[in-house]
Amino acid sequence: MERKYIVGIVILIIVIGGAFLYANKVMKEKESHNETEYLQVSQNGVSIIVPGNWVKATSESNSSLLAVADPSSKNANGFSDISVNIERKNITDSLDAEFTRNYDTLSVTTGYQVLFSGNVSGIGGYSGLEADYISNITGVAKQHKAIWIEKDGFAYVILCTAPQSSFNSKEMIFNQIIGNFKFN
Repeated sequence: MERKYIVGIVILIIVIGGAFLYANKVMKEKESHNETEYLQVSQNGVSIIVPGNWVKATSESNSSLLAVADPSSKNANGFSDISVNIERKNITDSLDAEFTRNYDTLSVTTGYQVLFSGNVSGIGGYSGLEADYISNITGVAKQHKAIWIEKDGFAYVILCTAPQSSFNSKEMIFNQIIGNFKFN
């Protein structure tokens, strides 16, 4: 009789331990899923996929089609320091000429430093141009990644911005947003 009790207790311990391990695994998967939850945001003919905690934002640019921001990155004025803004600009010349003119002007303007410019591909099925630069107009250094794409005689600019000190840690999110850009 004692052996039956011991076997029963061992089986009970194994079942309880297995249930505990399974519940723990489910909780970890649930937490992991929440960390990588994303939302599609569409407006004015463009669409991007952003982290689930990001929100639509208001841009000061009249040519803005869609702006989103990380609400957990508020600065002293209450505005988000980490954002993505998509703009549409008329092209009076070629995309290359507009892009070059813009960043040539920026590179000689006080408070701006162009870090990189070059070609990119695979952005919403389009090829384009990229410029990475730093601005320091308000006393806070911000780093920007701007992707320029041409469609139907317009330049579409995907502008990603973060404080320079945290830009590298946000670049993976920016690249994911850029990689999921599309026209509706």
